[in-house]
Formats: sequence, C-alpha cells, structure tokens
Amino acid sequence: MVKSMFAGVAGLRTHQAKMDVIGNNIANVNTWGFKAGTMSFKDTMYMNTSSSSKGSTAAGGYGGTNANQVGYGVTTGSITYDFSMGSPSPSARGLDCYIDGTGFYIVGPMVGDGEGFSLEESDVISSKGLSLSRVGKFTVDNQGYLVDDSGNYIYGFSNTSSDYSSGESFDTTSLKPLRIPMESDVATIGNKTAAERVNEARKALEEARANLSKLNLEMGKAREEYIAADKAYGDKSTSLDIKTLTTNRDDAKTAMEKAYAEWLDGKNDPAHADDLKNAYDTARTAYEKTVYKLIVGQAELRAPKTLADNASKMPGVWDAYEAALATYNASGTTTDKEALDTARKELDELQSALSKIEPDSLEGKRDTANQAVKKAEAMVKAAENEVTKAENNLEAAMKDSTSTEVGNADAGEGLAKLTNYAVQQDGTLVGSSENGATVIIGKIALAGVQNVNGLEKTSGYYYVPGSNAGNISIYEAGGVQGRIMGNYLEMAKVDLATEMTDMITTQRGFQANSKIITVTDQMLEELVNIKR
Repeated sequence: MVKSMFAGVAGLRTHQAKMDVIGNNIANVNTWGFKAGTMSFKDTMYMNTSSSSKGSTAAGGYGGTNANQVGYGVTTGSITYDFSMGSPSPSARGLDCYIDGTGFYIVGPMVGDGEGFSLEESDVISSKGLSLSRVGKFTVDNQGYLVDDSGNYIYGFSNTSSDYSSGESFDTTSLKPLRIPMESDVATIGNKTAAERVNEARKALEEARANLSKLNLEMGKAREEYIAADKAYGDKSTSLDIKTLTTNRDDAKTAMEKAYAEWLDGKNDPAHADDLKNAYDTARTAYEKTVYKLIVGQAELRAPKTLADNASKMPGVWDAYEAALATYNASGTTTDKEALDTARKELDELQSALSKIEPDSLEGKRDTANQAVKKAEAMVKAAENEVTKAENNLEAAMKDSTSTEVGNADAGEGLAKLTNYAVQQDGTLVGSSENGATVIIGKIALAGVQNVNGLEKTSGYYYVPGSNAGNISIYEAGGVQGRIMGNYLEMAKVDLATEMTDMITTQRGFQANSKIITVTDQMLEELVNIKR
C-alpha cells in the first residue's frame, strides 16, 4: 500500500517536471530563435511478486505462467526540442540575420590573439570554448568587431583581397572573429590616390593664381580707362587715382557738350543716348584716340560718385595673397597652412573692398570701368572657391601622403568608417564607406550538427555540443546548411495551441496522482482503525 503512495509521489514530480517544460515554452513564446521542448514519460523499476515459468507437456505437467510485477511509478523519459525553422520576422536592421536552413552561427569569446585558428584541428567548437546559436542579432562594437547582443564575437571567414573591394577570395581554411578593416586598407576603394589628390590641389591653386593675375589686369585696365577718359575730356578730374576719381558735374558736362558740338555742327535739338555715344566716338579721335567708351545712357550727364576709399587696399591685398600662394610647395605634399589662412583673410578684405565701390555712371547705367570692376569681383569669388577646394584637397592629400600612423587597432583607432551594413545570402558581410563604395568585410560561417538534439542549451539562446551531438562541420552559407537572410530574425518555435492542450492533460494527470496519495492515505487510516 505504501508503494502506491510513492508511485503517486513519483507521478506528481514527473507531471510537475512536464509542467515546467510547458511553462518554459510559453514563457519564451516571443524569444528569438527559441526551440520548444517536449517531455515524454517512462515508467520506473518493477518488483516481481512471482516469476515466470515454462510449461510442460509431460504427463502431470502444467502450462507456463507469466511473471507478476508491480511498478514503482513514473519518471522523465526524454526532453527533445523542435529544431525546425521558426518563421522569419522582418527587421529594419541590416545586421539582423535569419538562417533559412538548419545551420548555426559560431559565436564565443576571443580565441587567442584574434588571428583565427585552423579548421583542421579536431573538435574546434568545444576545444576553443565556442558556442552555437540560431539568433542573428548582430552589431559592431567599439573596436570594429561583429558581435551579438551578449557581446560574443561572430566567427567566419576573412576576406583575403588586398583592399576589401572584392568578394571572390575568402580564407575558408580557418575561422576568426569578423572585424571591420583599417581605414588604410580600404582608403583606395572609390577614392583618388594621394598623388591624384596632390595634383588636383596643385591645379586648383594654379587656377587661383591665374585668376588673381587676371584680376590685377582687369583692375589696372579699369584704372587706365578712367585716366584715359580724364585726358579725353580736358583733365576735368581732380586725381588720376582710382580711389579718389571725382569729376565735377558742370565741367564734365561742358567737356561732353564740346565733343557733342563738334559732331552736332550747330544743331539745337536735344541729344539722345545714341547721339551722345556717337559724339563721344567722334571726340575720342580728336582727344588722344583713347579706348574708353561710354555705354548708352541718358542725354544729360549726372554727377559721378566718389569711389570708396576701401578700393585703395586692393593692390596691397593682391600682393599679400599672391605671396601667400607662393609658399605652396611644388611637390604638393606639404604647404604653409599659416600662409593659406593669411591668404583667406586678405581675400575676405578684398571681397569687402570691392563690394563697397561705387563707380561713376550715367543715369541708370554703369560705365565700362564699373563693368571691369564687376568682372574682377566675380573672379575674386571664383578664386575664393578654388582656394577652398584646394585647401580641402591639400588636407586630404597631405593626410594620405605624409601620415604613417594608423592608430591603436586594439582600441578601435584607425578603423574604416563604414555605414549601412548588410549580410548577403552567402553570409558575406558588407558595409558602405564614406564615399559610398562597398567594402567586403568577410563571410559569416555556419556550423552543421550531426545530431541537433545532442546539443545542450545554455542561457541566452546558446548551445554547446554534448557527448551525443556527433560531428560538427563548418560550412559557407548558401549551401547545405542554408542561406542567410538579412533584415530578418527567427521567431520562437512554440505552438501555443499545443502547449495549452498539454497543460490541460498535465494538470489532470497531476490531479489524478494526487488522488492516489489521498486514497492511499484513507486506506491506511482504515487499516489503523481496525483495532477499534
């Protein structure tokens, strides 16, 4: 009778264990990559109350009898897991990966110095302390390594191309943690070489110098045209200097009327714009045949304005700026940065001086000298743009041609600046450089397990090989172990309807076993009460 009570206790314990499995399945219904467990029962040992016997057909013999056995309850038979693929869940992250197959990611701590280990070694997963995982929730850490959300390094095949621009060559004979390459290794992908940048910088500065030379010529021409005009009209200007060129309205008008009278020959009708122009064209032949021309305007001259005193700064500014540019080394690999800064300051002053100039004009129109000034102002702006471009190119060129320090790689210094990571179906990990070029970092490896139910679970959706897991092989993705789909994660493999049904049957089984204990206790009570 006591045996039945202990059998009931065994039944309670086993059903409680099954309830634990069901509860764990339901608790992880939203855990990425979770595989639901299924528990089975098996009975425990038996006690023979009588042994079996073989029958005899001889005279007086008896037939055979079977053994009589009483069991001692139930225990856990096995707990297996459903390793079939969970449904893919879309993700916005390029480093979220889903294995469309039966393979596993290889993850774990850093092995050795991070330079990898040969796959020819036996039992590399267990011997190196690595784990397997179905969850591809990856990111890049501060040292440029590809890691999962628990900080485990992701192992794969390194790219053996010289500049990481090609995905045709991977070292599939060894595993190593995947890491972003150094900036110096990928600098040439989609970029100009250092020599090309230096040449471009030199060309830009040469163009700037050429434009400034044109500026000097144009401004000088404007000054000469003012002087020529002054001579043509009877020296009516108070100065031959462009900064103080002023002309008295009445005197200027008198000079023009003199030229016009020679052309008009006594006519009394008002002069029109075309008449004025023709009058001047005639007058210039008589007055030193200057090249200065007036543009079409009103018939009556308006008093001209004084040019801003700031214009007097321009000759000095040109000289300072050209002197600064001259410090640029012809080799293009070094330059006097201070000189460039000084040149920019002087350039700003020149721009300011030009903006304040108020040249002589006819009513509503600007004269030829003003046009020359405006043309020069445009060239100053062009020169400014070219210098800015040249400075940028020089900075990049000098960085490429003179810098030999790549930084502390262990601290994450000097790594390529990549964005927009993505994983292709064959496991190739790619990123985009600052100039939009594609950098091929490496290839994620997959592991194939001979007996997946021989794996042992650890916390954090990881598995380690058990003694019965069998052989573990390393593969490239896209083959027998499945392909990798970026922007997806694997959902939990849990069927809630099945779990709820199992919960009901487990609850009823638990109740029935508790009833065994209750009834056995009542029977014992009756036995104790016999003495009454």
